[in-house]
Amino acid sequence: MSLETLTSIATIGTFVILTASAIAAIVQLRHLRAQNQLTGLLNVLERVEDSRFNEWVDAARDELNANVENPEFRLAVERGVMQRKDNPWLNLGNSYDWVGSLVKYKLIEADAVMDVYSLRILRAWEIMEDVVAISRRQDGPGVWENFEYLAVLAKQWATTHTQGAYPKNFPRMPLTDRWLEADRKFLADRAS
Repeated sequence: MSLETLTSIATIGTFVILTASAIAAIVQLRHLRAQNQLTGLLNVLERVEDSRFNEWVDAARDELNANVENPEFRLAVERGVMQRKDNPWLNLGNSYDWVGSLVKYKLIEADAVMDVYSLRILRAWEIMEDVVAISRRQDGPGVWENFEYLAVLAKQWATTHTQGAYPKNFPRMPLTDRWLEADRKFLADRAS
């Protein structure tokens, strides 16, 4: 075997080894990215499913409904001098802003978050909408912009997934709403 042939075989062998190494590295990077996204999503799930988070939602709704019509409250929000400790609507907005940042920078997949939380995000935005606008009077559009980004994604998701995101052509469990007629009658009786 000539020296040229051996050199060619060695070059091809080196190329094959380098190609295999590059492919293995790409596969490993994909696995690491998937693992990081799963960890991020699990952190979001842990935070959003925490009982305190649900308390924040209820308390934020109650507090804002009770106070947003008060000009003193609105002025305090605008100036940023409202109570910060244990503030439910501040905690709610900051938490969704954090999630929005993770989604915006693709640290977690938007579809995974939207599939589970799109309606909750939209409801939280509705609760917070007035206080976001008031907060932005002085501090500009950067206030809770990641929360806003998340809400826009949620709105788009809800628009494009009007029937949910259940896989097409996959069987569903049979359901019977045995209370539908009783509830309709209840509402009709209550209205009259």
